[in-house]
Amino acid sequence: MTNNRLIILVLLFWAQISLVFTCAVLGFLSQPGVLDLDVGNDEAVQLFLEKLNRIRNIPEANGHLALQRHLRIAMTLAKNKNLAILPELESLNERINRQAREGIASHQDKRSLVYKLHLANKEPKTIADFLAGCPIDPTAPIGTLLNPRIIERKRDLSFGPPIRTVLADTASRPFANDFVCDEAAGFYIVTDEESVIFFDKDDASVVFAELIVLRDVFGEQGTPESTAICEWFQDVIDTAVNERRDVRPKSDGTMVQLGYNAGPRDLRVFQLAKSYTKNLDEETKADHDTEVIAAVTITWAVAKAWLPLDITNKIEDTLEENGLPRIATRNIVAGVGYQIQFRGLAYNFPTFERAPPEAYFTYGYSASYHKDPCYVSGVCGISLNVGRTVNPPPSSTLATPGLRQTRSQTRAGSAPGQIDSTSEDFSKWPANGGGNFVDMTLKVVVHQAAGTLFAFNPAMGHGTTRLCGATNNLAAITFSSHIYKAFQLAQTGSIEAGDKAGDGNFDELNVD
Repeated sequence: MTNNRLIILVLLFWAQISLVFTCAVLGFLSQPGVLDLDVGNDEAVQLFLEKLNRIRNIPEANGHLALQRHLRIAMTLAKNKNLAILPELESLNERINRQAREGIASHQDKRSLVYKLHLANKEPKTIADFLAGCPIDPTAPIGTLLNPRIIERKRDLSFGPPIRTVLADTASRPFANDFVCDEAAGFYIVTDEESVIFFDKDDASVVFAELIVLRDVFGEQGTPESTAICEWFQDVIDTAVNERRDVRPKSDGTMVQLGYNAGPRDLRVFQLAKSYTKNLDEETKADHDTEVIAAVTITWAVAKAWLPLDITNKIEDTLEENGLPRIATRNIVAGVGYQIQFRGLAYNFPTFERAPPEAYFTYGYSASYHKDPCYVSGVCGISLNVGRTVNPPPSSTLATPGLRQTRSQTRAGSAPGQIDSTSEDFSKWPANGGGNFVDMTLKVVVHQAAGTLFAFNPAMGHGTTRLCGATNNLAAITFSSHIYKAFQLAQTGSIEAGDKAGDGNFDELNVD
């Protein structure tokens, strides 16, 4: 039997989808008979499935992640001759209508966005280039993105407190054993406007990076584009930390994991993290995961644009040589491309290679001194700050013993990591807030600021200073050894690639 309503609905759907896709898709859809479907005819159903599959594989369609999901569902329903395909196509039609109302970014729009957000650097440099006096722009002021300050600095591997020691910018807790990281202790302080490349040489005089700090990677702070992209990132991160599992429940603030993980110690698996804690419908999960994929991939794009080639090439080579996947979620399949709804337009980058497989978002997060073994050697941890606020200290300056505020109190409305006034000398809080990155054995403190990209060696001791009123929004990409080991074991069949991935407490997984 022929379902006339279904044929009409399919026609309407493809008419709307023509607003999204480019000539290659439209050329295919304009062929006679493409939209015919008789759900009671096996041959007709098979032909319809083949047409849907061909549309899915057109390059311009590959990057439309949520649309691809709808097409897969429609194919399954059509294959089973299930008339539930009607509401599915209606839902898809509504999505396309909404996207059409918001506007579709043209090729020129996309080029303009990439240019304005500094996502493409035509001439990335190596460490050797910088040392040879050939930065991206030698006429730019020293200490800026285009002409970073170059500092040779050696590590002191004997320096530092015990693992899990709380780090601080100032001695504001006289009754605590915080390790103060300041100039008096021999630390170099990277101010919030300074771009710096720290390097060293091995015994053969081969130079290598130790720490990279780059400011204003989206353009000068306060410009419309820089402000808008940071606000978009903050919205994505805020949504993620409110809907997904906190993998560092023992630390101040929130950290959520994205992409692949290795599961709990007692049940090693390699699979996409099961991160949602809220009961959301599949449509909402797919939409939010689409944003997550975009945010992490843009972070990677910024890294590839501005970090020295030595670092990003080494990461790319490691991923390729070991056959590691790219970032994906349980609702967005592995592949290429990402989408972003930005300033009233839908941008689709269907062929852009996605970020590496493991990423994290943090909000108001502070970590004590620790180490993170990685399968990529040297500098490979990448962190992008997209938002920072600093609340002034309370008026009280009492400095008597007291208890740290509990996590439940923090979530009830107080600033993350805020300390009860009876244990704190608020007059000694750092003027610009805490929550700053510390590379302990390099003896460097990096003051956090929105629009800052930094790359570090996670295997070396590092941490975050106490927040002292500060809240940072960060997107990070890293390469944990235990996840790589799980991947290797999964390839040999030694462990399961099962559904329990993501159920573990991350505090119990890493070797700190």
